[in-house]
Amino acid sequence: MPINLRSFLAEQLGATVNESDAAVLDLAAAVDEATLSKLARAIRRYSTARARERWEECTLQLEELSATVANGATLCLGCKTMDFSDSAARHRPPECVVLNLSMASLHGAQALAREATMADAVRSQIEEFRRLRAAFGLPHFELDCYVRRGAITFTWRPLS
Repeated sequence: MPINLRSFLAEQLGATVNESDAAVLDLAAAVDEATLSKLARAIRRYSTARARERWEECTLQLEELSATVANGATLCLGCKTMDFSDSAARHRPPECVVLNLSMASLHGAQALAREATMADAVRSQIEEFRRLRAAFGLPHFELDCYVRRGAITFTWRPLS
């Protein structure tokens, strides 16, 4: 589940859903009809609000990311691109804000679990990126990602 959606649901329904995707699924599985309806309305409000806002995004196939992670991957929020290899040096602040994805831990993942494992690892790196930037008083642009149909889409608020 995208980080931003999880945070929105936590605001709407209480902090218990902010812990993990599993907490939201457990909530949905164990609640009464009225609470489930409230959850569905909250998700619709989130989707409607997002559709009215400007967001940047970069999408690529998980196969492509998986095949090239050994060389390194850099998502540049300013350039709106994903570069593979050691290309972080060409991105310069303040126009560029980069997230270096270190995927070494994914290289040995089993094929059946690769998509879920990669999505979880990327999400963890995004959460760390957000925590570090917030700790230094820097914006994290609500960087997030989601996986759909074998592709990963990174989303963030425009830098300017």
